[in-house]
Amino acid sequence: MRTLTCLIVFLAAIPARAAQLHQQYVGQSGCATEFKSAINHYGIRLDKRSRTRLEAQVFKGKTILMIVQYSSDSDTCGVVRDVIETQRPDRAFVWDCIDKEHPRTVVIGTWPVEHTGISRPPFKAWRIDLEELKFVRLHVPVTCTAQGYGGSDAGGDLATWARKRSVRR
Repeated sequence: MRTLTCLIVFLAAIPARAAQLHQQYVGQSGCATEFKSAINHYGIRLDKRSRTRLEAQVFKGKTILMIVQYSSDSDTCGVVRDVIETQRPDRAFVWDCIDKEHPRTVVIGTWPVEHTGISRPPFKAWRIDLEELKFVRLHVPVTCTAQGYGGSDAGGDLATWARKRSVRR
């Protein structure tokens, strides 16, 4: 009975944590002072048309991933539109994930920081709603691949790659 009570309390805390995270970051500048305490960061262009990027900030006990929208090509900070977190320091975000039922969608996931192999199911996965600029949690089979996206600095983006991926299939 005690185990069941602990499980219920834990599961009830998850939506509260997500709401707290949302309240803390959404609408803030991508250059907010709290990001200066990050020990690492990484990111990738999400959609060139909407001037959005995925920006991960690695802190001591967690990693957060934000959708940041920029007002122009010269904007260096942008505004945080949505945010999620890994909830464990040994997890990282991976960009190249596929929901086989909807291959044209941008899907990201989490997997071990020290991953082995080139392809595996993620621990958690989200579809990115490119219209609303929101993360949408997925509960369907997804596969992620360790693939480099060296082209994002040259103008590529996840949205374009997802559209092209669906054409190749």
